[in-house]
Amino acid sequence: MSTAKAPRAQLPACLVQGAYTVDEAPALPHEPAWVGKVLQVVASGVQLVTPTGYAWIAAPGDLRPAGDDERAAYDAQVRGFWRERARLYRQLVGDSRS
Repeated sequence: MSTAKAPRAQLPACLVQGAYTVDEAPALPHEPAWVGKVLQVVASGVQLVTPTGYAWIAAPGDLRPAGDDERAAYDAQVRGFWRERARLYRQLVGDSRS
C-alpha cells in the first residue's frame, strides 16, 4: 500500500483527516453503507476507520460526507466502547463499581 499523501488543497471537506465519511460501496439493500472517520488520504484511496477500529481503503468516488444522524450514531458507538473498556478495566483491577 502506498502512503503518498494527496495535496490537502485539492481535498473535499469529507476527505480531510478526522472527517466523518460514508463509503457507499459496501451498501446493499439489507446492509447499510459504512461510516468511518478519515485517517489519511493515500495514493490508492482514502483510509477510513470504524468505531471498532477496523480500517480500510475506500475509493474517493464512493464517498460522501456523513449526515448528522450518521455522525451521532458513530459517536454513540465510540462512547459505548469507551464505557465498556472502562468497566472491564475496573473489573480487572477489582474496583467495586463494576
